[in-house]
Parts: sequence; C-alpha cells; structure tokens
Amino acid sequence: MKAKNARSGATRVALMEAALQVIIDSGVKGVTHRKVCSAANLALGSVNYHYDDLDGLLLDAFAYHVDRISEQYESAFSLVRGDEDLADAVVAMTRKLAEDTNSVVLMWEMYAQGARENAYRQLIRTWSKRAKSGVEMYCSPRIATILEAIWDGHAVQQNVGDGSLSEEELRDVVLRIIRSDETRAYPRTGDRAAGAS
Repeated sequence: MKAKNARSGATRVALMEAALQVIIDSGVKGVTHRKVCSAANLALGSVNYHYDDLDGLLLDAFAYHVDRISEQYESAFSLVRGDEDLADAVVAMTRKLAEDTNSVVLMWEMYAQGARENAYRQLIRTWSKRAKSGVEMYCSPRIATILEAIWDGHAVQQNVGDGSLSEEELRDVVLRIIRSDETRAYPRTGDRAAGAS
C-alpha cells in the first residue's frame, strides 16, 4: 500500500470494489490492471500508484469484502434469547449468504487462493473466527464450527449442487445441532430461562 490521504482512501475503495467486481465476472486469474481501472473508471496507472502490485490490491479487496460480510454475521446474532431465536438467526444468515451469488463466488475465489497462499489462509481464518463469534456468544466453539460448515455447505448446494435442504429441513437440522450443546446459555429476559426455548 502506498498513498494515504483522504482522496487516496476513496480511490483505494473504488479500486477494491472494482477488483471484487472483476473477480466476480472473471475470477482471480482474470484480474488485470486494465480491467480494474476500467471498472473503477480510473486512469490505468491508478493501481500502480496505490499498490506495490496487483497481489496487494487483491488481498486488500478480499479483506475489505470480509470486513463488510463479517459485520452482517456479527449483527445477525445480537438479539438471540434462546434456541429458537438462534436457529432462526442461523437459518436467516444461511439463506442470505446462499442467495447472494456474488458473495458466494468471492468466497470460493478466496478459498481457492487460500489453498495456495498463506496470506489468504490467514484472512479466511480471521473471517471464520468473526463469522462464528455470534454463535459462540451462546454455544461452544465446536457447535459454532459445525454450524459454519452447515451455512457454507448450504451455499454450495443451493448455488451449484443438485439439491439443497428446504428452509424447514435446514432449521430442524440447525436446531438439533444447537440442542446437542449442553453448555449453551442465553441472556435471561423475563420468564425465558437460559437454554430453554
């Protein structure tokens, strides 16, 4: 990363958003300086001015995407008060992820990069930790990891598989997983006891 003034920050955001769009359209291997600058409506040399190389832009773009998506994951679980609420939150977040085809494509592209490069692996681990943090407020890390596998797998099945669970089936599976955690606990509100829902 090079330039650091306010105008530069806005240009960097434009470059990151453009890079993400090019990744969605062409994959990581299709990203070029020309495509990114064209998508951002910026001069061709803009990437070189703001970044040491295209790899730096790509990593920043994925980190920017992870940050935006993580905020959604984290806020999805803030109002949970029992098993039913947690199941509803997991299913709603799972549905939202699976229906956002662009985010699914970006997730797959980032996972592919993570299989090859440590910097992406670290970014994916950070994303995973943030994604699971909402569930871990109420359940064990093991259950959060299982639920993460459910929402990632459901996104794959819905987008490229030949079958996926109905929302009712998904909710039943999620609720069974939640209830298998004997350590789960929720904030007390009114007469609703922790863990009882």
